[in-house]
Amino acid sequence: MGFAYRVTSKTAIRGGGGIYYNPNQTNSFTLATTNPPFGITTTFNNSAATPISFGNPTPGTGTTPTTFLSVFAENPDLPTPRMYQWNLGVSRELWSNAGFELQYLGSRSIHLDRSYFNNAPAPGPGPVNPRRPNQLWGQIRTIQNDLIANYHGFTGIFRQRMSHNLQMLASYTWSHTLDVSTDSNGGGAAMNDYDWHLDYGNANWDIRHRFVTSFIYDLPRLNGTNSVLRWTLGSWQANGIFTAQSGIPINVIIAADQANIGRPNQRPNLVGTPSANCGSGHLIGCINSAAFALPAPFTFGNAGRNLIFGPGLVDADFSLFKNIPINERTTFQFRAEMFNIFNHPNFANPGNPATWNTASFGNVTQTTTDNRDIQFGAKIIF
Repeated sequence: MGFAYRVTSKTAIRGGGGIYYNPNQTNSFTLATTNPPFGITTTFNNSAATPISFGNPTPGTGTTPTTFLSVFAENPDLPTPRMYQWNLGVSRELWSNAGFELQYLGSRSIHLDRSYFNNAPAPGPGPVNPRRPNQLWGQIRTIQNDLIANYHGFTGIFRQRMSHNLQMLASYTWSHTLDVSTDSNGGGAAMNDYDWHLDYGNANWDIRHRFVTSFIYDLPRLNGTNSVLRWTLGSWQANGIFTAQSGIPINVIIAADQANIGRPNQRPNLVGTPSANCGSGHLIGCINSAAFALPAPFTFGNAGRNLIFGPGLVDADFSLFKNIPINERTTFQFRAEMFNIFNHPNFANPGNPATWNTASFGNVTQTTTDNRDIQFGAKIIF
């Protein structure tokens, strides 16, 4: 539902809200086919004492009991994922062909699915499997819908319709996205299966600042001049898109299973101010390593998820079109398109996740956009 209220002839207020539902993913149910006895993988070892032959691939040495089978389960009472969304905006006409708008958008998602490893042992010494709560099984992966996500964003937009041969759009957005996990149903898990709130933090795609502007400019057609000038300099169109945004979060983890729970991707302790300065000129050791420390044995680290941010992105694309009328219904168009016209390098995060206290920690090795790309084309429009 929504509303619109005209305050004056040049000012309007709009708002609305809605509740949206999403069906549970059916592929989650198909994972049950991997359970024994349907999805058991058997390994045969060939040795001099027990050679494997086609006639008898399983020599008569008996069988070895297998303990701690891992299984998959689905919560039989999965609620339907739901998102509440609301928005409010104020628009103002600046002049006859231009306007400015301020918008707020918020949302809250509940009943998001995750992989819940509900037979995980508590941190402690000794082998992992004997410390599992249910000694009849090993790892039990259960799909459960109990995660949440939140979003808040503010946007300012300037629009100018085609006027005096110029059309323009510019927008800036500040936003903040919080969630618990990005790949929970893909096998990812919370650091502590029994307290997923420890993983509530910046989402992997949390981009705080984003500015985008675009324009279309029709150069004069030079009507009234000689044909040579009209054909060479007239009927050109210039187009451009410029994007600048802040970086996405970096999740810092440790390599060791410090809690001794049988799974990696645990986080370190936070002992200082976490910070990163990654990008051009700062490609090696660009994360403040001194802000982290190894947790005590058999404990989880206290560092939050996605605490620091990686390098931002700056990109500019430009194109020139030349439209040559052939007759009333047909136009020949020549196109010159330049992507990343300034050949600006945009660097990726230094590992995602970034493993603390390793030789590669804080080292940037990849870019996220291509180098400058120039292409030419022709089109017949009819």
